[in-house]
Amino acid sequence: MQVLKKEVSEFELFYDLIFAYAISRIASILFVDANQVLSFQSLGEFLMLTLVFWTIWTYQTVFANRFSIKNKTSALFLFFDMFWVMVLAQSINVDFEKTHFTFAGATSILFFSIALQYYLKMKSTEDLVVKKLCYQLAIILCASGLIGFITILPWGTYAIRFALYAFSIFITAFFPIVMKKALEDFPTNFGHLTERYSLFTLLLFGEAVIAVASTFAFNKISIGSVLFFLLVVVMFLFYNAVYKSGIDREKSTAGLVLIHSHYFVFVGLGLSIVLYENYVNGEIQPLFFILCLAASLVCFLGGSIVNMVIYSKREHNYLPFISKSVLYFVAWIVASLLLQDFIVPFLFVNIVFLLFLLYKVKQELR
Repeated sequence: MQVLKKEVSEFELFYDLIFAYAISRIASILFVDANQVLSFQSLGEFLMLTLVFWTIWTYQTVFANRFSIKNKTSALFLFFDMFWVMVLAQSINVDFEKTHFTFAGATSILFFSIALQYYLKMKSTEDLVVKKLCYQLAIILCASGLIGFITILPWGTYAIRFALYAFSIFITAFFPIVMKKALEDFPTNFGHLTERYSLFTLLLFGEAVIAVASTFAFNKISIGSVLFFLLVVVMFLFYNAVYKSGIDREKSTAGLVLIHSHYFVFVGLGLSIVLYENYVNGEIQPLFFILCLAASLVCFLGGSIVNMVIYSKREHNYLPFISKSVLYFVAWIVASLLLQDFIVPFLFVNIVFLLFLLYKVKQELR
């Protein structure tokens, strides 16, 4: 099925701003305790909350990619959803149980809103492929929204209700993988989709720069802060190189790898920025920091490289590059462990490692 080309609209960018703010707010639950480590509970909640916002944003983005046109109805849905995303963002709290009623309720309202958009599209088209696709997505969104409302009712323990809520979000987030055939029958506008994800990632990098600024004092700028800023710049250059040169934006595809890999890109970017910020401020245990940082960089770098491999512009064997990159990563971990107690040398080694990996990526893309 032929999909008309389109550009990212100003309405979509306006909509993305509130999501970028919301995801940056999630970092507020990642606090360092008295032992200078992040609790496993806060890390779990960070992953869960990011999944919630990523899922809502992705379903709306995919709808806009396939169906949305510039009209009053689309704009009204967009503004309505933006309001509830703001409510959702302000419900983020280190004590998640306190705000679960508002958070889960707002999540459900957003799922029902997006489901209604798919339902209206289903009723307005005669295309059986589109009807089937919209029906399936509307059903899963309504089911998840209903479960969300059930979890705010006063039954059972909070742990059970939260587990049910988390399970429903997980199923909703990854259900499209099961629908791969239906989605391939009506492929995305891949150029629009890649642009939308890259622009949203750019907004997250903007939030990262704000995190760097928080390490400055008006009368003192440490070398650690300067190196932190350079790290953000190099991470941006890495992502931008993959997006600009490594992805064939003319492909006919359902875009499932691009969509789901960006959850890991968002998690990796957000978590690594929080970790670097705490490290520069001397608030986190070095060894714990390195272990968490390694995991976050695997998410960010791996998510980016996966797109380069899957959506390559040409036939190319990336296996040697990936194998060598694993060795480079191991070498970085060893060097980091040796330098963990020395902020400036450690951050410098991080910059060198990322620049070297960027250089290797550009060599692969020639």
